[in-house]
Amino acid sequence: MIKPGVDLRGLQPQMAVAYTICSTIYARYGTRCVITSGSDGTHGPNSLHYVGKALDLRTHTLPGIQVPLVFKEIQEALGEQFDCINEPTHVHIEFDPKESKKEEA
Repeated sequence: MIKPGVDLRGLQPQMAVAYTICSTIYARYGTRCVITSGSDGTHGPNSLHYVGKALDLRTHTLPGIQVPLVFKEIQEALGEQFDCINEPTHVHIEFDPKESKKEEA
């Protein structure tokens, strides 16, 4: 579900995959996963929102005790290529893969 006014133009395909995974997790807790920000809004100067690599997801529809549980499941499900931040009013997810260190021979 998308909050009215949210702009998803320029969204990278990885974010659609992340949203699908997050929606499944939210559904297990009996609520809808709502995108509250895509490429819109005001964010930090280097925010990945502006390049279509970040989404904010509503949390106020979850009972407070469930927010950390949902957040942990999201972190585990999305894995290392995504950064997840449990903000006071939303979950912020961004596609930000780090360069992997080459294994020594």
